[in-house]
Amino acid sequence: MLLFRLLAALLAGSSALIATIVTAQGLPGAPSTVLAQQGNVQVTIEDIDAFAQGMPEAQRAGFFGSPTRIESLVSSMLLQKQLAQEARALGADKEPAVEKQVEQAVDAALAKARMARFRADLTLPDFRTLAKEDFIAHKEKYRIPEKVDVKHVLISTKDRSVEQASAIADGVRNQAIAHPDQFDALVEEYSDDPSKSGNHGLMTDAGDSRKYVPEFAAAAKKLKRVGEISPVVKTAFGFHVLKLVERAPARTPSFEEAQDAIVSELRSTFIEKEAQKHTDTLRNRPIEANAELMASLRSRYGTGEVLSSPAE
Repeated sequence: MLLFRLLAALLAGSSALIATIVTAQGLPGAPSTVLAQQGNVQVTIEDIDAFAQGMPEAQRAGFFGSPTRIESLVSSMLLQKQLAQEARALGADKEPAVEKQVEQAVDAALAKARMARFRADLTLPDFRTLAKEDFIAHKEKYRIPEKVDVKHVLISTKDRSVEQASAIADGVRNQAIAHPDQFDALVEEYSDDPSKSGNHGLMTDAGDSRKYVPEFAAAAKKLKRVGEISPVVKTAFGFHVLKLVERAPARTPSFEEAQDAIVSELRSTFIEKEAQKHTDTLRNRPIEANAELMASLRSRYGTGEVLSSPAE
């Protein structure tokens, strides 16, 4: 299918291949901008850029790092464009209600663009000076907590009895004590943790009871020496065997270590406060409202109930 071939080229980073495929298929327009065509509609790189602008910048890399999500996005856009084309042919774009919806969509996009420009045009203070002052005054806020990283094997009780799981966990622990350097192999062979394919049993900040069940966190905190193997630990998930891979005590960082994070936080807080001030100024302008029409909205769409007086 053309779409899959285009996406494969896109993900491989080969713009030349995209151009060749598009040209070979006879798609109109600049080959380097047309990603896919279905029927008489096209999805271009500009369409994707516009979509990307609508999501937080920090989420873009994760979203577009998935071939499945890219494929789904392009397919959805092609369907939406085809349905919109059919609607125009039927004259739906001239219907008053649809015209208003389009107008509202344009207003929403422009409002978002305005706030993006507002943030970009702000004159920013010297955050590094402010960061130094904040660090000196609130060092405890930037204290780095104790770090305890472990690897673990989980023997689940989901598809086996508690007795069976406990016996397997005991055997895993005995092997781990005898051959601690083979712990990774034990994870791959025995662990029922579904996340092991990605993390290979590694649990970071394992002593944090906000992230892990109390029994697991407590067992992790008891491990003192890198390579140490825990007793078998029972949790709601089953039986665990832990191996300590890194431990670092809590400490207060130097300003040089902490400054980038502090500056980033101060900048973000400043920008959002200024943006809030601007929108509050607009929101707090006097409003002249038609009280009778406002009150009518409570029953206009079929609720049939007036829950309070128009003034409320």
